[in-house]
Amino acid sequence: MNKVYIKIVLALLSLAGYMENIAFASETDEKCTMKPCALRQKDVMEEYEDTDETLQAGEYAHESSLLLMKLSETDIESYSLDSKNSENKNIYSKKIGNVDIGRLELTIPSSSKYIDILRKIWDYNDHQKKDNKFIDGKVVRIYCKYCVLFEKQINSQKRYAIGARIRKTDDKTIIVSPTRAINYEGEINQETDLKEIFKNEKSIGADIDPEEALTKLGDNIAGFVVKRDDDQVHITYINAIIEGDNYTNDKKNRDITYQNILSLPQHI
Repeated sequence: MNKVYIKIVLALLSLAGYMENIAFASETDEKCTMKPCALRQKDVMEEYEDTDETLQAGEYAHESSLLLMKLSETDIESYSLDSKNSENKNIYSKKIGNVDIGRLELTIPSSSKYIDILRKIWDYNDHQKKDNKFIDGKVVRIYCKYCVLFEKQINSQKRYAIGARIRKTDDKTIIVSPTRAINYEGEINQETDLKEIFKNEKSIGADIDPEEALTKLGDNIAGFVVKRDDDQVHITYINAIIEGDNYTNDKKNRDITYQNILSLPQHI
């Protein structure tokens, strides 16, 4: 077996691993199978079937999810408490250089609400919800039901970002918000090849302190870490913003998301 073939096999095995997690569904949730994914949404577009690009998009989302998870595990004592709604609803902040990190902690009683919470947050395709979606943007490419490329308007320019819903364990899911823009500013259609774009994206340092990795990344990143235990569901929302031209608008959008999260218990 030659080296090229081995690399292809390993890549496909990696893709299967990423997409099995990205395509998380509970016993009652619908499944997303590996062909590479079985989603069909003809009202938007069919899922993109370039296996290499799907793998790279999955790896890109996976990197973001790992950083979000590690940030959620950092000591809360190093943050400032901005708002304390109750013992179970707290908003924190922290500045590291030109990075403004926002963090919301919310605990919802009853672990049975876990799947409903995931569905409420992963809401880009919720046609009943017109405004203030958690996962917002125009869908331009579907790699899998739970790994999607979105178009965003930033300073009147089109930018593109991956959103993903990734299972880590049966009791922990990371939802990556489409905030970390890829380095591509042109139009994207079915013929647009993004393999080189994903390949050349700045890697997130996996073996260094997560806050150091965040500052080295130099880009916005946001998402949810949702965990359940025997009797409750815990949500950590991380939203890190670089102080740039869109800083004021990014902070405004973060505050809106905070309010939407705090209202979640009334909608499940």
